[in-house]
Amino acid sequence: MRRQGLLSATGVLLLGLVVLMTLHEWDTSLPGDQEKVLSAPAIIATDVSAKAFNEKDGSPQYHLTANTLTQYDHDTRTQLDKPVLEMANDQGSWTIVSEQGQVLDNNDLIVFSGQVSARNAAKKITLDSDELRFHSDANTVEAPDQAKLTFESGHTEAGSMSADLNTGVLTLDKGVKSEFQAPPGS
Repeated sequence: MRRQGLLSATGVLLLGLVVLMTLHEWDTSLPGDQEKVLSAPAIIATDVSAKAFNEKDGSPQYHLTANTLTQYDHDTRTQLDKPVLEMANDQGSWTIVSEQGQVLDNNDLIVFSGQVSARNAAKKITLDSDELRFHSDANTVEAPDQAKLTFESGHTEAGSMSADLNTGVLTLDKGVKSEFQAPPGS
């Protein structure tokens, strides 16, 4: 009888040891694969469409589409390929188009890069820049570097630009230069 108890205890210990070894192997990745795991995307989605709504009144804040969305688990990056952002409020309707984009800061910041163009068709205004940042929490847009605004009768260039979409206040800075055509007959 004592021998059977000893064999049972030994069997349980061996089984426990095998389980611990197996769990340990599952916990660690193979040598050299850690960098691949950290840089691998968690989600890749195509033909993406997302809408955000105002927390105060539930009205639509913006509609974001992209050809491809790539999201990563090990950092807070979400990359967008060919993003298009459409937004409208009391100050008018704008569409932002770019080659690339990133969603950062818990979805509060969308950075558009690579030949960025923002258009307000009703007011016939176009903004071109290499980078445009949309802060959805504050409902502001900024171009940290060169920005060119084109109007029906001219254009304005600036080293940087910021706009409050709630109030419609546009601030241009760093070497602002404007050229306008006088209306015919003036």
